[in-house]
Amino acid sequence: MVQVCPTCGKEVKPNLRYPRYLCRSCVERAADVDGELIQFFQASSDGRYAARYVTTGADYPNHECFVDGVRCWADEARFGGIVVQTV
Repeated sequence: MVQVCPTCGKEVKPNLRYPRYLCRSCVERAADVDGELIQFFQASSDGRYAARYVTTGADYPNHECFVDGVRCWADEARFGGIVVQTV
């Protein structure tokens, strides 16, 4: 099975649970609706999702983001980590 990043077309490791997940390079370009870059991370050891603005470090209280104009959704992954997928 071959799976590709839906925003750039780069081949990624196949994952049936997350068929629309973005590669790391695309996640690093994730921004809010105004184009401000966002960084995603786990807020605690229990895997809670969190995000902040790259430039200011202020909390980003949303899951919606955009990569190359494509609407995406970031959330905690089932077994830890963060996953960003196209909507």
